[in-house]
Formats: sequence, C-alpha cells, structure tokens
Amino acid sequence: MSEAPSIWVLLGSRRGDNNQLLALAEGLGVPFETRTLAYRRSARPLMRLAPRSIAHLTPESRQWLQPPWPDLVIGIGRRSVPVARWICEENGGDTRIVRLGHPRAPSKSFDLVITTPQYPVREADNVVRLPLAMNRFAQPPAPTVAEQSLLDSLPRPHLLLSLGGNAPMWRLDLDALAAALETLIGRARREEGTLIVIPSPRTPDDAIELVQATIDGSPEVLLAGPELRYPVALADADAHFVTADSVSMISEAIATGKSVGIIPVRPDARGRLQLGSDPDDNDLRDVRRFWRHAEAAGLVGTVNQPRIGRFEDPVAMAVGAVRARFPGLFGPPGER
Repeated sequence: MSEAPSIWVLLGSRRGDNNQLLALAEGLGVPFETRTLAYRRSARPLMRLAPRSIAHLTPESRQWLQPPWPDLVIGIGRRSVPVARWICEENGGDTRIVRLGHPRAPSKSFDLVITTPQYPVREADNVVRLPLAMNRFAQPPAPTVAEQSLLDSLPRPHLLLSLGGNAPMWRLDLDALAAALETLIGRARREEGTLIVIPSPRTPDDAIELVQATIDGSPEVLLAGPELRYPVALADADAHFVTADSVSMISEAIATGKSVGIIPVRPDARGRLQLGSDPDDNDLRDVRRFWRHAEAAGLVGTVNQPRIGRFEDPVAMAVGAVRARFPGLFGPPGER
C-alpha cells in the first residue's frame, strides 16, 4: 500500500484508557484521527439490543462518524465495541478492528485483540498479551526549575511511594499501608535518603490522614503536592513502591527500570463475592492475575524486597503485532 492507512482512534472519558490507545496509535508512526465517544444513559440496554450500532451514543458523538471510513479502527472498553462493528459494517467489511483490554466479546469478532494479564481473554491466534500496560509517556517531561530545585534539596536515595485509591471491587488496605510507611521511613533514615509520597486523585481521605499522622515531624519524608508532578517524580526516583490497585501505576514503575515493591490492597464486599478466592475461577477483570504474572516474571517484589525485572517494551510489542497482522496496510517490517 503506497499511501498511509486511514486510522481512527475511538477515545472515551477515561484518561488511562485514552493514553493506551494514543500510545499505540502514535507508535504506529502514521497519521491518525480521533473520535471522542460519549454515551447515552440508556447505553447498556441499547448495546444489548443492537450490538452493531451507534444508537447508544449521544447525537453529538454520532455526527463525527461519517465517511470516508477508516482502514483501521482502534478502541478499548466494552461500550465502543458496537461502534467499531458498525463502522466496519458501514464500510462493507473493509475496516479492520483492533481492540485493547477486555472487549467482553469473543476474540474472533475482531481482527486483533491486544490485552494484559488481568483480563480473562483466552489465547487465540489473533490475541496478543502484553506484559505491562502501555505507557504513552515513555519520555518523562523535563522538570521545571522549581521541581529540580526541590528534588536537589532532598537527600538521596529517593524512595517514591505512589498511592492509588479505591477501585471497582478493591479498597486500599490501611493496615498494609501503615506497615509500608513504617518500613520505608525506617529505610530512608538508615540510608539517609528521602521518602517521597505522592497521592493520586483517587486516594481517599482516610489514607491521606494516615500518611499525615505517620510522617508527622519526620524530616526524611515529603508528602508531595502540586509542586511536584507525578511523571517527574516517577523518573527521578531511585526505587518505587506502589499500591497494588492500579495496573497502570505498577506498569509505569516497572518501566523505569528501577526496583519495584507493591503494597497489597483488599477486595471490598462486592469483590469478595464476585471474584472469589482464585482469580482463575472468574471471568472478570482481576488485578490478582496481573500481580501473579508480574511476580512470576520477577518484575515486582514487596516493600521489604523490591525487585528489578527485565521485560519487553509493551508499546513496541503492540505496534509490531498490528503491523504483522495487517501487512497490506503497513507494508513489510521496516518499509515505513
């Protein structure tokens, strides 16, 4: 194919999902267009009634879905599956569909599924399983003068504690967090370094209060605020410690090439009921599958014994999978 393929990326409201879509699209190295989807309140029953339709989209979203149709459409999440199928149908079956994550539909319904270990996607010829979530920001932003000055003022090593928050079927374990704080403060003192704690927008108030009470008056600890951006702290840290609720945060820490220890989280009442005791016994997204994979591959350890692991770049893997699957669109490897 002499001309670059036409590619649409179906964006949604979740920043983490969008970043993975854009990481893949940007990695392909050809121009692409985005279509941001918003959904009606009645989206779920409409999706069941019409699995190849855009009826569950708002009118504002539908107006941007017009020919010329793309050669390739990339999406993530359950709600954009009918949209991708509808685009393909409108294009006479000539649009290839790439899905990320867990589409909650048979893999044979798509040309390529790119997933990660927490999802119960069965092995198939058109399924590629990445070791980590894709990270759009492999190159961290340069620190501002103020950020660099702050980091330079903090004794090394810098131990970064990244706090996530409550997620569907999971809650932060405050007892485990308290134990991790004591261990990391002790290490910072012994090594004459600094523990930097950065919460996320999802971090609940009780976790912040626990951190504040535990580090009160400790000169070797910084509870960072907006004066230090997370990507800058991530790139700067000498070791990483991450609450286990977020696959993206764990993946970002591993991708730095520094040692990583994870802090356990606990299932909530719904999680205990629906997930059960064995992650192999459910067909839901289950972060325990990701933990098990990461531990078995030597990518993560504990707070007391963090580990450095070797891994294949997930963006490069995904890009290679797309190019190999659609040689008619991208040409032989190395041609573009």
